[in-house]
Amino acid sequence: MKKFTINEFRKRFPDDDACLDKIFELRYSKHPCCPQCSQQTTFKRIPGRRAYQCSDKDCQYQLYPTAGTVFEKTRTRLSDWFFALYLFTSTRNGVSAKELERQLGTTYKTAHRMGHQIRKLMAQGGLAKLSGTIEIDEYHYGGLLKNKHKKVREEIKKTIKGQGYVHKIPVLALLQRDGGIVTAILTPQTVDGLNIKPIISKHVEKGSTIITDGFGAYKGLDASYKHEVVQHSQDEFVRGIYHSNSVEGFFSQLSRTITGTHIHVSRKYLQNYLNECSFRYVNRKQGQFMFDTILSQV
Repeated sequence: MKKFTINEFRKRFPDDDACLDKIFELRYSKHPCCPQCSQQTTFKRIPGRRAYQCSDKDCQYQLYPTAGTVFEKTRTRLSDWFFALYLFTSTRNGVSAKELERQLGTTYKTAHRMGHQIRKLMAQGGLAKLSGTIEIDEYHYGGLLKNKHKKVREEIKKTIKGQGYVHKIPVLALLQRDGGIVTAILTPQTVDGLNIKPIISKHVEKGSTIITDGFGAYKGLDASYKHEVVQHSQDEFVRGIYHSNSVEGFFSQLSRTITGTHIHVSRKYLQNYLNECSFRYVNRKQGQFMFDTILSQV
């Protein structure tokens, strides 16, 4: 795995012009004809503007590469956007908005927006249904009820009854070995077979091998899948090729990202961070190509 170093990044993208040329290449290199005059032509950069113009004197149609992308109407330099992309792909546990603010010299509001725009790129790609061997498990995000503010505790107790994990946000993850990951945010009231099984049916091909723990919500999956159960309650964690270590490794990275890098994230944005961690986990062996993979989603 070849690493994408900061020196290589600076060599490829030394300024805004190089960044704009890259965006233009990604969006229009496969279309040699001008969309206006339908002639095979070249486009010349318009100095001082984020635009290119058809070289045909009778046409002179203008293209704006950043239009319709996360870079549209941004006042932040493209080179800063690309550097933020580099930071996102060169770290294992993500980049906080505060760190982007320090590195780029922007306001926190700008850094926060940039981070979530980049996470949108990470979430794109049109993931096909999972197949083969799928590990499924749940993760409960959030602190202990006793550590929350008194007003928050009282409000939670009014709406949610019970102890243990019921005061946390449950996350379901479906991980295909050597493949993609699908995550879904549930509520404490919907962590049951009635709500989990439709998610599995939607994202997993029939006949695939599914590996879970002994949680009762997974009972009945053997009607459509080859369902293998690893009984954690009986101190069974590995049975030949059957285990859930991969999905638990993903949850471990998710925990380090949220509690280590971001300290806390709200439920409103939690899915964005799940998408980011999923992308980073799936592409963890790609090295420098992770940067190009995100950029290709522009």
